[in-house]
Amino acid sequence: MESEIVTKDYDDLCSLPDLNEKTLLENLRNRFKQEKIYTYVGSILIVINPFKFLPIYNPKYVKMYDNHQLGKLEPHIYAVADVAYHAMLQRRKNQCIVISGESGSGKTQSTNFLIHHLTALSQKGFVSGVEQIILGAGPVLEVRLK
Repeated sequence: MESEIVTKDYDDLCSLPDLNEKTLLENLRNRFKQEKIYTYVGSILIVINPFKFLPIYNPKYVKMYDNHQLGKLEPHIYAVADVAYHAMLQRRKNQCIVISGESGSGKTQSTNFLIHHLTALSQKGFVSGVEQIILGAGPVLEVRLK
C-alpha cells in the first residue's frame, strides 16, 4: 500500500488513503517535481512557490477555469478566484480569499494571479468597475500581521 501512496498523484490531500505527515509531504514533493505547484486540501489550496514562471497563467487557463466547480479540474489559483467571483454574483454578497504564508512563499505573486483572473472575468461584462474595486483593494491585501 505504501508504494501506491508514493507513486500515485493526489490533487486533493483529503483523498490520500493514509493521511499522515509522511504521505502528505511525499505527495506534495511528487507533485512539485512534475511542476504541479497547486494541491487542494478540500476547498483549501496549497501552493508551493516554484521560484520561476510556469506557463499556466494565460487566457487559455482563464477560460478553462471559468465557471467550473472546485475540484473538477487540476488545482489552480484561478479555480479559487473563479469560485469566489461566481459566488459573489450568485449570492450578491462580498467574498473573501485569505492568502497566508511565510516570507518569500509567493503571497504577493498569488495575489497578482488572483487579481488577473478576477479582472479577466469582470471584463466579460458581468460586473462593471470590478477591476478598479479590486485594484483599489491592493493596500488592504498587503496587510502584514505582527
